[in-house]
Formats: sequence, C-alpha cells, structure tokens
Amino acid sequence: MSLLTKLKVKLAHYSWDLAYGEYSDSIIENGLRGVKLHIIRNPFKNKWFADPFILKETKSELHLLVEEFDYDVKRGRIAHLTIDKVNDIITDCKIILDIPTHLSFPAIYAIDDKIYVHPENYQSGKSIIYEYNIEKDLLENPRVLLNAPIADAVILRNGDSFSISATILPNVNGCKLLIYESNDFLGPYTLKAKKIYPNNTARMAGMHILQKRELIRPAQDCSDAYGKAVIFYKGNKQVGQLVPDGFKYSGLHTFNVKDKTFIIDLKKRDYPFLYFIIEKIKHIL
Repeated sequence: MSLLTKLKVKLAHYSWDLAYGEYSDSIIENGLRGVKLHIIRNPFKNKWFADPFILKETKSELHLLVEEFDYDVKRGRIAHLTIDKVNDIITDCKIILDIPTHLSFPAIYAIDDKIYVHPENYQSGKSIIYEYNIEKDLLENPRVLLNAPIADAVILRNGDSFSISATILPNVNGCKLLIYESNDFLGPYTLKAKKIYPNNTARMAGMHILQKRELIRPAQDCSDAYGKAVIFYKGNKQVGQLVPDGFKYSGLHTFNVKDKTFIIDLKKRDYPFLYFIIEKIKHIL
C-alpha cells in the first residue's frame, strides 16, 4: 500500500461517540445549536458504539441498547450499556446478542407487558425480532418478521394495525422507503407502499416522534456520504435538520427520544481538523 493510499484510508476512517441531552420540540426546527450535549466518554480502546436507543433512565444512570463494534470481532453486535450520568462515562458493556452476521439499530418496543428488540440484520437476508429478558439481560425467542434484507426498520402502531418503515438492499442509503403492514405486531407483514424521498434521505434514523399530534420521521441524510446528518420529515416535507457544530464531528445518523431525554451518535474522524479543511477545499473547487 502506497503512502498516499495509507493517508486516504486514515482520513476516511471514523468511529462514533454517543451523546445525550434534554429534549424539547425546538430541536426539531432549530437543531442542536445552544443545546447542552453530554458527550459520553468511551473507556474501551478497541471498540465504538452507535445506533443508540434508550432502554431506561434513572437519576444517576442511563441504560442504552446500541450497536457495539469491536475491531477484533469486525462486525456489529447488540450491547447493553450503562452510563454514569454524573461523570458521563460508560461503566458497563454487556453483549446481549451475538450472531455470525452484522447487527445494529436495536429498536425497542413495549408490547403487552413484554419488551421486544428489533435489530437490523440485513446481512442474514431476514428481519428478526427478539424478546428482551430483563432478568437475564439478553435477547431470546427470535421470530422472523420479514424474509427480506431491510435496513434500520421502525415499527409504528396505527390503532389496531402496525407498519414497518425501512429501506432495502441493494440501496439501503437511497431514496425509496418501503412500508409493510400487519394486523399483528409480530406479523406477518406485507408490502403496502413505497415512498420516494429526495437526495438519499429515505433511511430511518430512529423512532417516530409525536409532536403536537403530528408524527415526525427522523431520516438519515446520505446525500454526500453515509452518516452525514439527520433530517426530520413531517409527511414528505422536511421540517428540520441536525448537523454537528464545529469540526470535531463530521456527521450523525441516529436520533431517539424517551421521555425528556434524547440520544444521538456523532461521527468522529481520526483526524477531524484535517478532514474538515479538505472538505472545505473540495466544496470551493
């Protein structure tokens, strides 16, 4: 590998930081400027965490389900993180689901006194949901919802019916959002609609948000690169956008809310300032 190629690889490499803060509806329209962000310190040198969903919160701790990526394992697994809110640091990481194919985006649902987790696993060619065993702190009883390689799926309840919103291989970062429907949370689901969004912004970035009796859909902005920003849609209309401030972070691609707390992941380059300068020059040219 030439020196130039090594430099390009280094500049392109990134990991993720997690951050949380107090949620308000103004974030949808105005973004994160002026919002106090608690950047969570990661004490693990060989792994990073992304796609955060809030499992529960206490006065002193935040519990998350996340994609864990260990450089030795070289694939995503689902982990339960415990966050010390006083010091904003990860104090515990437990792998609760590990299979031979990549896992991410562990969406959490409370249905009929049970907690379900629906991670992305499109490398398997299927979409599988699990029950979360609170006492054992693990995922069990897998059930196939769809025999399709869908990405970052989110289930939404509509009265007595349910819908899944997701993108699908081979273009998971594209413009087409698929809508599947069922009369039962656990399926079977059938394809009912396809929605087109501009500039590669179909992929889900988190759970729907109810704001003033209207649903807001967080979407990933993949127009220039994967994980560039989060866009908020009301129907087909863009009503807001989240982008990181400054040069330290070059993107974000997850936004979730539980009660009064929001959680995000921030894209961190190995050489953020140099990457920032090169990107500025590229846009000028």
